[in-house]
Amino acid sequence: MMSLSRTGIRRVALSAWLLSQVTVASAGEGPFLWVASGSPDDLAIRTGLALDLPGRPRFGTESTIKVSTPSAAGTVSPPLRMWGEYDLLKGGGAATTLALLANPATGAARAALRQSGALLDNDMGSVSATRTIEAGRRTDGEPAYIARQDLSMAFRAFNATLAGGVVMDNKAPLSAELRLEKRLPLGISLKATLSDLAQEPNARLDARIDRRW
Repeated sequence: MMSLSRTGIRRVALSAWLLSQVTVASAGEGPFLWVASGSPDDLAIRTGLALDLPGRPRFGTESTIKVSTPSAAGTVSPPLRMWGEYDLLKGGGAATTLALLANPATGAARAALRQSGALLDNDMGSVSATRTIEAGRRTDGEPAYIARQDLSMAFRAFNATLAGGVVMDNKAPLSAELRLEKRLPLGISLKATLSDLAQEPNARLDARIDRRW
């Protein structure tokens, strides 16, 4: 598959945004799921179905198309992946979810157990924590065991979120990062990230358009 140009990705992202303006947005509780997220560097789309059953099982496909850069070739293989989620427990501001992700093209697959809950919630904002344990197979056939711990603080008055996370990976050094995200109208978000805090800190700024309908 040929790598898409930066201009092509921008056109696709703009088209997705324009389509979202004439489509009635839902609260995400309907049977059909569609999430589009685009930036000047990539376009990600997740589609699927949610069944009206205990645990609200959800499944579908997702893909991410990346543009080519001087240091990376961009998307060069079929980007289609299969995903599924099932809520083991949900209520009282807490949720435990089982998630599956598989890439038929590479043979990579992951199963993740994710637990999230609100530690504080009031008119000013909220504090929540998420713990995730992943196990599976990497694209090179090696086993993957990953543990993630995230803590986020949402400030309602500024429509912004400050978050931090730590990742332990059996094939990589311990990593930690800080993120500051500001949400703007029309689904636009600006995110500043300071990553690799345990090794060599790296800062970056991202702008994305996210739509759900």
